[in-house]
Amino acid sequence: MQLEAAHSVEITKLLEYVDKKEDPLIQVVRTHQHNTDSAVLQTTRYLKTEVHRERRKMKESIAGETKEDGTGRGCMDNCHIA
Repeated sequence: MQLEAAHSVEITKLLEYVDKKEDPLIQVVRTHQHNTDSAVLQTTRYLKTEVHRERRKMKESIAGETKEDGTGRGCMDNCHIA
């Protein structure tokens, strides 16, 4: 247990050192990480918007098919094969 506590202290000290360090390499890594995170978030937002748009289209299409059928059951129950 004491060994784990000692490791925790050392890791915390190392993280604090790295966080305060103005090393150019660390700054490049931070910038790259920020840019990567931003790109991932932007892609996620775009995909989420597309999913919502497609889901809305599907709901409108289903609602339209139900109205066209006139029975309220849609084509699933009342399709006529020509």
